[in-house]
Amino acid sequence: MLRLIGWSLILIGVIITFVSLLSLPSSSGFGGVILIGPIPIVFGSTPYMALAAMILAIAIMLISIALWRR
Repeated sequence: MLRLIGWSLILIGVIITFVSLLSLPSSSGFGGVILIGPIPIVFGSTPYMALAAMILAIAIMLISIALWRR
């Protein structure tokens, strides 16, 4: 039951994001981080987006390490 609720919330979030992107005329950017072993490959449409992606990746890695050690 909880698995169904989780997947439903993810699906609703994706649909809301997709609809909002189609309805709002705005300039958007993208950024991402690919980790190949210890080497990060950071990319983005602007330097700010690349920096934001890098900060988010570091935060996710720190949270993962903190939860893994419990």
